[in-house]
Formats: sequence, structure tokens, C-alpha cells
Amino acid sequence: MPAGFFSLSISLLRYSVLGMLYAGSLAHAQVPIPAPPPTAVPVASAPVIIDSVPSFERPNGALLRAGTLTYQLSLHRPSGEIIPLGVRSVSVSDASIGGAPGWLIAESRTGTAVATTDSVYLARSDLSPERWSATIGASQFGAAFTRDSVFGAVQTYQGRASFTLALPRDALLSAGMIERLVELLPLRVGYRAAATLLLVEGSSPRPQRAVLSVDREERIDVGGRSVDCWLVALRAGAIEERLWVAKDDARVVRTEQSLVDGLLLAVLQP
Repeated sequence: MPAGFFSLSISLLRYSVLGMLYAGSLAHAQVPIPAPPPTAVPVASAPVIIDSVPSFERPNGALLRAGTLTYQLSLHRPSGEIIPLGVRSVSVSDASIGGAPGWLIAESRTGTAVATTDSVYLARSDLSPERWSATIGASQFGAAFTRDSVFGAVQTYQGRASFTLALPRDALLSAGMIERLVELLPLRVGYRAAATLLLVEGSSPRPQRAVLSVDREERIDVGGRSVDCWLVALRAGAIEERLWVAKDDARVVRTEQSLVDGLLLAVLQP
């Protein structure tokens, strides 16, 4: 497994990794289902000056809800083919971190060519990160956080590498963490807030500044029901993810990311 395969971040975990998992899953995929691909939301025409956007205010961590959500993953090609990519499960549960109360956001994926797991431990008070671990096949990643830094190690077939770097307090890590945190933000049309993604590319982690924004309101179909949503965009350089957050119960019900081969779609299951 090449070191570049082990790329972790809120976007890369679902974007690059699942995009590559998709390639490995083709041999096991069923006959593609013809269907029109979802409509992609265009990228903002003017770049956002991130330094001018204040960081998001950390929400009240006590409002986080325990439970498990499952998302059906698929790749929608421009030709109209739909390639199934398995199911992603995200669970939130109580956890103890050094004797202090906290939360564990754990993810796993089934039905893919390579098994993946992801666990983020957060402080209960403000959902600040405490520990993060993940696996992709035989590769492993682990990190611990202080108020302003992160240290950890990456293990791949090439060996083990450790790292230490400064990291702002507005850090966002896994896909599950970003989704649950976005659900607690004061969303409204025009809302904008800065954040920092931790990109782990091979053995060289780096922070990437990003912006969360509510582009508009939109009604979409989710599992046969019409849902009124906030359309939230996460933009970080060339990376863009779109999240639809239901207004009635503040749940992320759908996400989209553009890949070279099409549109990666995740839809909340009943």
C-alpha cells in the first residue's frame, strides 16, 4: 500500500481514500445501475479570504447526541452509472478520557475492498480533540492533542514515522467529527466560519485552513421523503465537500464530493 494512500482528513478520509477504495471495488461491483447523477453545486466564483473569516465558536459538547447513523455510499459517474461503495456507520457514545468525561465518534466502512476504521475522542465540554486513531487495511495512524499542538505516528508498509506540529484550536479531524459538529452550529444562510483540517499525507501531516459556509436552503429527497435542509459547504483549497443538514432534526442527511471519476455521494439510511 503506497504511503500516499493513507491520507486522512475530514475530506480526504472520504474523498481520496474512498475514491481509491472505489477503484479497488470495481472488480467486485455489480452491473452498474443507470441513473442520472446528482446535481453538483458549483464552487463559489470568487475565492474566500480565509484570514478575514473568524473561526467557528466551539459548541456546547453536552448537546451532542449519542447513537449510530448509517450512510449508503455510491459513486455517480458522468455517464449515469452508479457504483455502490458499501455502507459507512458513524456512532457517538460516552467515553472517559484520562478520567474526564468525553465523547467517542467511531466510524467503520463495510462492503469495500479495504477495511477502514476511525475513532476520535473529544472533550465533552467543547468537543475539542483529545485523541485520534484510524486504520486503512494494514496502515495505522494515531495522534494525541494538547490545546495548541498534535503529536503522533503513522505506520505504513514503508515503516513508522512520528510527527509533532502546532495546530489551532479550530481543528477538525474525521468525517464523523465534522458532521456532528456542523449539526450543532448556528446555521443560517450567509453563515461563515473558518476551521483547520489536519491532512495526513504519507508521513507528513500538515494543517490546511478551510471555510464552512451555508450557501442556501434546499429541499431534497431522502429515502422517499422531502427534507428541508441547510446546504453547507466546506472548502479548503481544491477540496470541497457539500453537506445537507436537515432543519427539523439537525442531522446531516446527505454529503457530496467531486472526484475525477464522478460524484461521491453518501445518503443517510432510515
